[in-house]
Amino acid sequence: MKKSIALLTLLLASATALAAQSGSILVKTVAEQEQVTTGADGARKTTLAPASKVLPGKEVVYTVTFENVGHDAANDVVVTNPVPEHTSYVPGSAFGPGTDLLFSADGGRSFASAAALEIHGADGSVRAAGPEDYTHIRFVLKNSLTPGAVAFARYRTIVK
Repeated sequence: MKKSIALLTLLLASATALAAQSGSILVKTVAEQEQVTTGADGARKTTLAPASKVLPGKEVVYTVTFENVGHDAANDVVVTNPVPEHTSYVPGSAFGPGTDLLFSADGGRSFASAAALEIHGADGSVRAAGPEDYTHIRFVLKNSLTPGAVAFARYRTIVK
């Protein structure tokens, strides 16, 4: 029996702004699904709609916004989002203008680039981590975020 999973509430509560030295950062995460419609002229249009129930095998698109609601520029802004339970990260889907991307495969205890991320086994073995191993995605802003400015990032998962 296929289970549907409500991800929106879980993820909205889980985004975390880790560092904003001289500003206040408001972080919002929205979970959506792509919907394709065909217009009267036959043209297909893809839009995003809220993802309240998602069936196994379907993609969820997460959009993370970080807004400086403070009065000073925010420096060293780092936003970490989990890859929700019962989902797998879609390879190559994470991006954010002006951000560096880091990933975790150990529940958010350590982060590295996708190419450098490793899994350490209890037996001392080491292997490269794959997208199916990712537990968290970290977006590191390269520049300060001025008061009132908004940055965004996006990634996709597939429901297991």
